[in-house]
Amino acid sequence: MNRRQFFKQAALAATLLGNIPGLAAAGQEAPRKTGAKPKQAGYYWFSVGDVDVLALSDGTLRSNAKLLNDTPGQVDALLRQAHASVPAIASVNAYLIVLGDRRILIDAGTGDLLGPSLNKLPESLAAAGFMPGQITDILLTHIHADHSGGLTLQGRMVFPNATVHVSRAEKAFWLDPANVAKARDSHKPMFAQARKSLEPYAVVGRLAAFEAGQDVVPGITSRPSTGHTPGHTFYVLESQGQRLVFWGDTVHVAEAQFPCPELAIEYDIDPEAAVRARQQAMEEAAREGHLVAGAHIAFPGIGHVAKAGQGYQWIPAPYVNDAIG
Repeated sequence: MNRRQFFKQAALAATLLGNIPGLAAAGQEAPRKTGAKPKQAGYYWFSVGDVDVLALSDGTLRSNAKLLNDTPGQVDALLRQAHASVPAIASVNAYLIVLGDRRILIDAGTGDLLGPSLNKLPESLAAAGFMPGQITDILLTHIHADHSGGLTLQGRMVFPNATVHVSRAEKAFWLDPANVAKARDSHKPMFAQARKSLEPYAVVGRLAAFEAGQDVVPGITSRPSTGHTPGHTFYVLESQGQRLVFWGDTVHVAEAQFPCPELAIEYDIDPEAAVRARQQAMEEAAREGHLVAGAHIAFPGIGHVAKAGQGYQWIPAPYVNDAIG
């Protein structure tokens, strides 16, 4: 289904939305004067060459994660300079690629693991006219809970017809019990979350590991970008001379890490490698001029990168409505 066929699914989407608890009622009633607001699911269509891509919001969260390598007050000053809140607000974005007869999801959101302001990916998909059963492939940039938690709900597969693809190094790290004892205390719960999310797919043969650099599905190439996790992976989509690189967790706090890419985050397994990977990714994007999709850059997380002083600048892609697109 491309955007021109989107309205053919309008009736289906209406049905799906009506079946999501609380969402139908929210759509029928104006927000009360008490300040209560309906939950906001979000999606945004755009194109890379002749391939349609859908940005999907899983929600936002106020992040208290500590950035590393900073000087006292540096991060707060950068946030205020960008008119951003302190602490920072991070988006959780996923992306759907419509490629031939495949419906390819890049990351799967948080599920019910990280709080009530998230887990909006199912609503965002439904609003765009898709059911979870239509997803054929899920490409994980890595196996942190905000990227893989949405794979399962109460031990069951949310995407029953999808094959989950993840780099072999990433799978080996998170699913090996021996690594739990060696991990920092703050990282230990992530191993149990990883197993909870992936095991239902592994049991039915729908968990596929690939070697870094391989084409994961026809038309999408993987590229290792390790540091944040041992198998953190970029995915590259190219069509008609245009390129989009899905960055995963290269950037967590855009207002600080673009001007100062040397700032790591406490969730990095190898902070020094993560800094190198970010600097390389930003330098390449600024030099080559290709589009970037960031999992935690303000929704829809699509844009370009430009050099700015000693660091870089994020340039969001202009909004294009279907009426002119």
